[in-house]
Amino acid sequence: MNNIDFSSILASSIHDMKNSLGMVLSSLDAIVDEESNSCSCTPEMAAQIQYEAKRVNDNLVQLLTMYKLDNQYYSVNQAELDLADFLEESYLLNKPLLGHKNIQADIVCESDLFGYFDRELMTGVINNLVTNAVRYSKQRISLNAAFKEGYLCLSVEDDGPGFPERMLRTDFEGDDELDMVSGHTKLGLFFCTMVARLHTIGDRQGFIKLDNNSRLGGGCFSIHLPQ
Repeated sequence: MNNIDFSSILASSIHDMKNSLGMVLSSLDAIVDEESNSCSCTPEMAAQIQYEAKRVNDNLVQLLTMYKLDNQYYSVNQAELDLADFLEESYLLNKPLLGHKNIQADIVCESDLFGYFDRELMTGVINNLVTNAVRYSKQRISLNAAFKEGYLCLSVEDDGPGFPERMLRTDFEGDDELDMVSGHTKLGLFFCTMVARLHTIGDRQGFIKLDNNSRLGGGCFSIHLPQ
């Protein structure tokens, strides 16, 4: 895992998950009336609870996947997949959260497009990107697939404020940027980078890119896999 201590990743992730679970518990306390034992939950509160719970679930999936890869319990299994179907499946997995947050999701992909990648790993990546996009978007996100210069580009765009300048300057090719202890990166960012690098053809390796050139006006997180 690029010589990064799994215990450091775990420690950073536990702190993040603890904060999310704390918010879930606090929200549950707020919606339950102890005297009448009744529950009153607004759509906004339900959406926030679901979002935080999904973040914890995503983190646990990513940690388990990294543990399996690091201990050789999981082998990358690349296969040819219909990209429109893959993005539709990703959308359906996240549809409840998007609905509660009142966020519209578009799928931008040609109907006859096929790509070669590990379905399970990339499902984890897209789920993570959608969860993050939901956090910052105003009304819309977009799930996209296209081919660019010999790479399959899968991306998620939003209409939020965009990525901060510090993140845009990050050199994802440098392992020093993946120091979880310093807090310079999040688990999801490291997970996406790791998955991209596991997809190789010859001397070409997958990579990720962040920019604020989204057609929706916000940020765009893309993962590029050699084909």
